[in-house]
Amino acid sequence: MGKEIDQTVKSDSKTSRQRRVRELPTKKFQVRDSLLTILCENPHIKVVKHIFAAFLIGLFLNTVLQDFFDHGEFRVGFKVIKAGLGKFHWALAVWIALNIAAVLSYLCFNLWATIRSNFPPKAQNVQVWDSCWLLALLAYYVLQFRVISIVVPFLKLPIGSAAIICLEQTRFLMKIHAFVRGNAGKVLNYKPHSDQTLSLASLRDFMYFLYAPTLVYCDQYPRRDAIRWGFVGTKVVDFIGVIFYYAFLLERFLIPEHKDIGLRAFTLQELILKAVNNFAVGLMFLLLAFYVVLDTTQNLVGELLKFGDRQFYEDWWTSTNYSDYFRTWNMVVGDWLYTYIYKDMYEHVVPGNKTIAKITVFLVSAVVHEWVLTYMFGFFFPALFVAFIIVGTVLSFIRSPKLDIVNILFWYMLTLGSGLLSSAYAMEYFIRVNLPSEGTSLMDFLIPRLFTSDSIVY
Repeated sequence: MGKEIDQTVKSDSKTSRQRRVRELPTKKFQVRDSLLTILCENPHIKVVKHIFAAFLIGLFLNTVLQDFFDHGEFRVGFKVIKAGLGKFHWALAVWIALNIAAVLSYLCFNLWATIRSNFPPKAQNVQVWDSCWLLALLAYYVLQFRVISIVVPFLKLPIGSAAIICLEQTRFLMKIHAFVRGNAGKVLNYKPHSDQTLSLASLRDFMYFLYAPTLVYCDQYPRRDAIRWGFVGTKVVDFIGVIFYYAFLLERFLIPEHKDIGLRAFTLQELILKAVNNFAVGLMFLLLAFYVVLDTTQNLVGELLKFGDRQFYEDWWTSTNYSDYFRTWNMVVGDWLYTYIYKDMYEHVVPGNKTIAKITVFLVSAVVHEWVLTYMFGFFFPALFVAFIIVGTVLSFIRSPKLDIVNILFWYMLTLGSGLLSSAYAMEYFIRVNLPSEGTSLMDFLIPRLFTSDSIVY
């Protein structure tokens, strides 16, 4: 009897603790421009963009002269772009298939919701119905990753085309999870044979969410009155410019520095010097990725869809610690991780435990990033995963004062990490290109050759 009372008290205490967990705030959408759009209204800040444009012109002229003197032709980055986006028609076909799969997932959700809403009150088989569809949803997630992991290597897609497929497949899955998570509660709380009505999103609303520049589901988003076609044209030009920026940096710096890896023996000191020589290039890759993905593309899509909320990032460049950086760098993905991972973990799975919720967010983010890079490059090289889990997670718990010297150190660490990662992936890529394996074994796919190749002298 005493044990039963103790268990009851412990159960009540646990329930009480769960009830005391403060409910975290939810994402609020409002009409607002992205920060760079606002800052560039200031002519002094706009000059920074002009400096980058001038540097692009310099890279263009440098590439033209280099191509002409070395090869007697003008390639101006087209060769790199063509190689990276080869077999684009296959990538487009797979992307269309991903769209169809997303629409089918919407239809399946509606089927589950419609039939469930017609179950009689307190029906015993409703839990079986819910469990079957939950398992089907989880199987769909796993199947998506598995299919793409087979299709991309089978088609032998180049890096650019493979990146498009892997990133889009991940985006679609995040969208579908957000849609199901945002609407399942309405279905589960619906009372059949009552005065309330079950209102689900239409296919048109679902399609709008599928392409809107957000990963957090909402029944209605704030819209703008009209499309600013001049703004659209500017973002299209910016997008094309960044693509050529990448091509020039690859063609002039990263590829020449690493293309002979595997063709002769290199000492560890030589490899370190190659990595150090590309620190600035790695930082440029990071800044260009931020600009093309989080400012240019998101603003372009948002403008075409009249999407009102353009807070895709905050002033991450003023950060003095990695916690602020991760929170403000990519708010599109960050909002999804907060809403559907951190918030659910904190409120339901491990009530009140912010540490476990935060570590879970880093783990999920690291795994997905590594999955994209693995099938983008065609080999497993967990450098970014290690950086996420060990360096990123640890540094995110460290607080530091808002001082100029700390911001300088933050930028140095960012430059160091970007340069090392860019060089490490380039070295592994060219070792595999220059020393192709005879077979396609799993171990060859998983074990990095940078650390096992005979061409590296330690």
